[in-house]
Amino acid sequence: MNIIYAVTTCSDRTYKALFDRVKVKPAFQSQKYHRLLIEGLAAHTKVTVVANPPVNRQVLDRQLLRLPRETEGGAEYRYLPAVRNPALKALVVGFGTFWKTLALADRESAVVVDCLNRVTALAAMGAARLRRRPCVGIVTDLPDLLGGSGFSKKLANFVIRHCTHYVLLTEAMNGYLNKTGKPYAILEGHSDIAMARRTPSLEKKATPRVCFYAGGVSRQYGLQNLVEGFRAADIPNTALHIYGPGDYVKELEAIAAADPRVFYGGMLLNSQIIVKEMEATLLVNPRPTGEEYVKYSFPSKTMEYMSTGTPVLTTVLPGMPREYHPYVYLLEDESAAGIEKMLKEVLSQSDEALFQQGQRARTFILEQKNNVIQGKKILKMLEVSK
Repeated sequence: MNIIYAVTTCSDRTYKALFDRVKVKPAFQSQKYHRLLIEGLAAHTKVTVVANPPVNRQVLDRQLLRLPRETEGGAEYRYLPAVRNPALKALVVGFGTFWKTLALADRESAVVVDCLNRVTALAAMGAARLRRRPCVGIVTDLPDLLGGSGFSKKLANFVIRHCTHYVLLTEAMNGYLNKTGKPYAILEGHSDIAMARRTPSLEKKATPRVCFYAGGVSRQYGLQNLVEGFRAADIPNTALHIYGPGDYVKELEAIAAADPRVFYGGMLLNSQIIVKEMEATLLVNPRPTGEEYVKYSFPSKTMEYMSTGTPVLTTVLPGMPREYHPYVYLLEDESAAGIEKMLKEVLSQSDEALFQQGQRARTFILEQKNNVIQGKKILKMLEVSK
């Protein structure tokens, strides 16, 4: 079976070329999620990506950008023109995705779409239906629980309803979305199999010790509690490093200016973040678990964190399968006081003990949840449902 994967993305090579020197970068989580899944599928079958380049106005200083076809990770990327004018861009993306998908689809094809990538997904889904081919909808968040206009939510839900198969993050998502019992696969995410070629080392760890967070720097994600808990813990020879955008940045910058134990590093390319994660002592995800959306989500940073071989401290996310629990330190009290207590407890261990916990997590995530294994599950779902 051939896969036509329609999404806003580009190859990793092109992403680095476009955004290496640009201060305002698009969210790399989505870019990385789709790139890894594309490569995972391409390890088993032919994959052609109908790609809308994720360029922003800081990069696109001209009215039109055309990128040549390229092959990376076993997949062929066929790019739509990138247009600066927003209205014209929507037309180019919609019609371009439809016609490219229609031309590529044959009797051996299945179409894969990101349901939250609304214009692209709607166009590719329409082409799949016209060709009477399966359309697999990837749902990484519930539209009803996201921000945005009512129209954008209705459009995303329309796409979801008309897909023939689903890739979902949690079983709770399936209960919410899949009322008619269509074929689905639960993939909470996928680690990068290429990380197996990188060797973690105690000798490469930063001195003094570093507690590390990368992602949305927002109170909604528990960042204020993390900072307050870390500062209260007052652990000798230990710093807190934070990277990413969000509504807590200005306050964080003021704290970092006054407290040398706290460092805010802005936004980096994901390849740069990985290096820093491997140098850190402890990776932290303080995301609160009480919000409704949390049971339908699984942060991609959890898998990235675990793949680096650095130990992970995370809240007990309801969307996290219990099989993960032995491989991470669990933060059951999400308050600043709870974080203070847990940081003291975890970081009282020796460097060697922490390193070994990180290695156990790395082995689990790279052997059982890598993108090649996860990609195979999608193909199996399509084969079984023929």
